[in-house]
Amino acid sequence: MSKKAFVIWVQEVKLSEFLAREINAEIIISCKKYWGRFAIPIILRYVIQGFDTYKKLKRIRPQIIFVQNPPITAVLVVYLYAKFNSASYIIDTHTAGFIDRKWIFFHPLHKFLAKHALWNTAHNYKNLEILKKWGIKKSSVLQFYTPTRPEILKEDVILPEELEEKLQKHAGLKVFMVNRFASDDAWQEVAETARTMPEALFFLTGNNQKISTKIKSGFPGNVVLTNYLGHAQFIALMDRADVVLALTKRRDTVLWSLREIMALGKPVVTTDSETIRHYFSGVALFTNHESKDLAEKIQLAWKTRAELAEKTKAFLAHDTIRWKNDILELEKIINHNG
Repeated sequence: MSKKAFVIWVQEVKLSEFLAREINAEIIISCKKYWGRFAIPIILRYVIQGFDTYKKLKRIRPQIIFVQNPPITAVLVVYLYAKFNSASYIIDTHTAGFIDRKWIFFHPLHKFLAKHALWNTAHNYKNLEILKKWGIKKSSVLQFYTPTRPEILKEDVILPEELEEKLQKHAGLKVFMVNRFASDDAWQEVAETARTMPEALFFLTGNNQKISTKIKSGFPGNVVLTNYLGHAQFIALMDRADVVLALTKRRDTVLWSLREIMALGKPVVTTDSETIRHYFSGVALFTNHESKDLAEKIQLAWKTRAELAEKTKAFLAHDTIRWKNDILELEKIINHNG
């Protein structure tokens, strides 16, 4: 059996951790953003992480290396290791690697590395179309794993005191938004929707230092900015909510958070896009992000929560079989190479 490793250049990506577990790969995380209190410039950071990854690969000596993309520089380091150490690699490219402006610039490099890879996986059919246009025949869609509730929810997690107090004091509807305050997050639309739903309490996650004090002061009183939460607290707070929002302005994106939401059995409102509808048409409510429509869908999600829960249960049963088949196909590719 081939020894495997999974290279990740971010601090916390549960979906890659679950994939690594399924294929029995040792996880290599290289992520160095700060030197003490000071942020490391991106180029220097990638140099540091590149040497760290190469050193760890030399220690483990895997025959098969999975690598999460972006950043494409992580793939380049893995390519160099594989070339000089008789190894093969599989690129698992997230949607950002295909359509975000900063990574589109590196598409010629991505294309070169993809052609030399043992295999390439994309997270949805729209992303796969790009690989096929590049002439990458060794490629397929690998949808996310849907975790079980015990796999993501830790029962002994303590939330920050101010969040716990707000949860206990508010008797009405509680709405949780998966959010990072990134350019593709619909947090402004959600804040406007909160203004029209004073009876509900809205929790917006993410590092709110990314937005100005002026903007924050303009939020309605029923919006709670949680600031950054570690994954355990993030999931614990989501579990305490009545309705969860998973929204994106980025095209051709399938959100990992949808699967965490389903694992917790929460009614979900998500973005009305062709790609998300393709995979989740029966288990979510869809919105165009306009405040009137978003408010209506939140209320409908809560009203039909029992029906949505039954549909989600059936979806998960079929999805478990889908995942097992996907992993079997991936193992065939690995074993054929080994």
